[in-house]
Parts: sequence; structure tokens; C-alpha cells
Amino acid sequence: MRTLFRGNRRRLAPVALAATAFLAAGSLVACSDDDDSSTDGDTRTVTDARGEVEIPADPQRVAAFDNRIFQVLEDWDIDLVSAPVTLIPDSITKYHDDTDIHDTGSHREPNLEELVAADPDLIITGYRYSSQYDDMKELLPDTPILDLSFDKDLESTDEDAPATQSTEDTLKDITSLIGEVFDKNDEAEDLISAFDEAKDRGKEAYNSDETVMGLVTSGGDINYAAPSTGRSVGPIFDMLGLTPSYDHEGSTNHQGDDISVEAIADSRPDWIIVLDRDAAISADEPEYHSAHELIADSEALKNVPAVQDDHIILLPNDFYITEDIEAYTEVLNSVADAFEAAK
Repeated sequence: MRTLFRGNRRRLAPVALAATAFLAAGSLVACSDDDDSSTDGDTRTVTDARGEVEIPADPQRVAAFDNRIFQVLEDWDIDLVSAPVTLIPDSITKYHDDTDIHDTGSHREPNLEELVAADPDLIITGYRYSSQYDDMKELLPDTPILDLSFDKDLESTDEDAPATQSTEDTLKDITSLIGEVFDKNDEAEDLISAFDEAKDRGKEAYNSDETVMGLVTSGGDINYAAPSTGRSVGPIFDMLGLTPSYDHEGSTNHQGDDISVEAIADSRPDWIIVLDRDAAISADEPEYHSAHELIADSEALKNVPAVQDDHIILLPNDFYITEDIEAYTEVLNSVADAFEAAK
């Protein structure tokens, strides 16, 4: 059975939003007993990847730069004054289509003057934009900045350096923290519970005698996504306890690692899970070929069990620029669906 995702990925049903009245200036935002943050007047103290940060108790002018939170912030109806709109998928319409947001553009050459012009009272950064932390701090020294880089060695300048903790733990830390920031602790816990339920489904449905290959397609090439470390796909091996057909070390490189199609064929995977990187960034270009085309039409892979049985699971088209807790929850449920249907 082929499991395909086309166009915008199916979203999880948004958590019901409670109508919330704006608090008068100087008022205190109440915290639940299990909230790790502390409050002092009209501020609260939370803990990010760098330590304790004092932030507004009710932030009104939020600038956000970590792709892993945009879907959640949209679900919670959080307005943004600045963001890398260029990196936000068009399925997240609240921000992608908002021309009032000061767009700082790609993390490769960000225009941080747009951030300054937005006059934020809170900045949330991380992931692709984590390297901009010091520049943001220099430009806006009086504005609190939260860094969501829980999985990074913040002293390293290597973008492909190994993560310091698992993707699962990082997603949960991020979700819990932004739940504190926006007084959405219960909603954050619901997202974490949904993730855990999807993970349990996938583990229950998986037959550990069947082997799995992780791949990334980029620029028309089929590349290797190693268990644990491979971009987007690698963490799924850890989440579900998958048995790799080809168990070699690999990097976190966004294009995957070099591998020959002969090596893939020799490993004879029963399942293939693949990130189509180009689907998120160049699907409209004439030379684009989908991951499924590249794999299923490969002469060298025609006798691979996963290809013969159409056991090719594609991550959502926009996964490369989402990678949030909802995206992983959706993927885990889809993997569980595929495993269950194959029994």
C-alpha cells in the first residue's frame, strides 16, 4: 500500500480556543500550580535553552522565527509582528498571507532591520534562526529573547553538529515552553498527549521483523537518512523502534547523505520512509521529480520489497519547513495506518 501526502498536509483538528480578554496594563497573569514559570508584576520568568528569561506576562507584539512553532501559534490564534514569512508554508495562512508581518526572509541572509522596525515586546527564535540570536540581542538589547534550541550545542557553529537531545524531547520542551508563554498549558499538554498516542499506535502496529530504510530526496538525488540523526526521517526510527535495513552512521545534513541505489537495493528494506525536500522548496520547477517517482521508477530498486509492495511512506510535502509536534504526530499516525493496513 502506498501512503502518499499531496498538497497541503492534513492538519490536526485545532485545539479549541477560549476567548480571552486582554488584561489591563500592570495586571498579573495567573499561572497554574504545575507551571514552571514564576511571575513578578507584569512579567514572568521562564526557562529556555539558555536559562531563565524574564518576559512580558501577556506579550502583545510577538516576533517568532522557529519553524517548529508556527502551526501551534496559528492554532492558538497568536498574532505576530515579525517572522521569516519566506520560510512559512502557505498552508499556515494566518502568517503566510499576512502582509503586515515584517518579513525578515531566509535565515541565510536575514533582514533583521525588519525585526527592529516591528518593535516586538518578545522574540522567540531557534532552529534555522538560532545563529541570529547574538545579532538580535545586539539590535534589541532591551527586548527579551527566547531560544528554543534545546537540541543544539549553543557554543558550536556547525549547523550539522549532532543534536544534544532527541527530537521527541525537543518537541515536547518547545511545546511546553510556548504553552507557558501564552498561558496555554492545557493545550500544550493536549498536543503532547496526541503525539504520545500516535507514537504508541505506530509502535503497536509495527512488525519488528520488517526492516525500514530512511531516505531524503533532494535535487533529483536519492540520499540516505540515517536512524536517529537523518534529517526529519531519522528521529522516526527512535520514536517507533524501527529496525533499519541499512544501519550506517549519517549526518543531520538537510539533503541527506550520499548512498548508491545499489546499496539501498542490497539492503532490501520492507518499508521506505522518505522526506521529499524539494516538494517544500521547488515543486513548481520544471525539473522537479517527486520522491515517489525517483524511487518507484528506479530500475535498480525495482526488486526491493518496499517498492514491489508499494510500501513507500512519504512525509507531507511541507514537512521540511514545518517539523513541528503536529507534523510528527500526523506522520506517526500515517505510519501506523500503513503498518496496520499491511497486516
